[in-house]
Amino acid sequence: MALQDTNLIIVSAPIPPTFSGTPDELRKEIVRRLKIVSPTGTNFIFIGDNEPTSNVGPWLRFGTQWFVWSEELKRYVPLDISQSETTWYHIGASTPATSDPPVWLKTTKDRSEADPSVGNPISWYVFNGASWVPYVGVVLSGPTASRPNNPVEYQQFYDTTITALIWFERNSWRTMSGVPGDTKFVAFETLTEALTANPGWAVFGAGNQELRGRLVSMATKDPGATPETDLTVGTNIAERAAFEVFGEDSTMAIDNTPPNIRYPGTIALWLLVKE
Repeated sequence: MALQDTNLIIVSAPIPPTFSGTPDELRKEIVRRLKIVSPTGTNFIFIGDNEPTSNVGPWLRFGTQWFVWSEELKRYVPLDISQSETTWYHIGASTPATSDPPVWLKTTKDRSEADPSVGNPISWYVFNGASWVPYVGVVLSGPTASRPNNPVEYQQFYDTTITALIWFERNSWRTMSGVPGDTKFVAFETLTEALTANPGWAVFGAGNQELRGRLVSMATKDPGATPETDLTVGTNIAERAAFEVFGEDSTMAIDNTPPNIRYPGTIALWLLVKE
């Protein structure tokens, strides 16, 4: 085995001039006075920014990067710790062949030697002892005042003040329920209360007063549609396009006489539309 040079130094104390003894006693006196010292301590790790030109032991570069000497290349190479690493979870599109570890991040594709990417994430799975089951997290919750200050797009939050699951979408908090264009009646005394309890919704007719306070009727055609594209309606039913207003001059009569019957009992609720 070839010996390697080090930065260790051997020093010794002088032997008294009055020493007298056998050669073996001289050897012991010499050994007794020897000491090994080093200008940088007695560790065998080289620490520095520049690569050594010979094997001086493990090399720590910049305080974070480990290198070891390669006898084949005659230079330092990055330390390979792959055999010592712990596999924390599986990752890829294919179902893991083993349940150790029992955690799997399912993605849209598997790695290959030609393409090490894994695609987009789909969901976390956990092995329950019999099969892989998807992991469903619990969202943050709290009163309205505790909503995240800097939410990311599609972040969810359960607002306990309005008892609704909301998410941050299109730069605003909105209810998870409903899609743009959905309408619903809500029973609140004031419009402010109705909108506070339904973030992401607006009063129907907010931008057009002609739509407010009207009964809702079913649209049967697109504006300007030809008869071929209209919905077929029954006899004496007028075709109405979406957002068409009507009814100001309509009356209720029996046998062509003036109205002499009461209108049905009616209650007004706030009509909201999902933005």
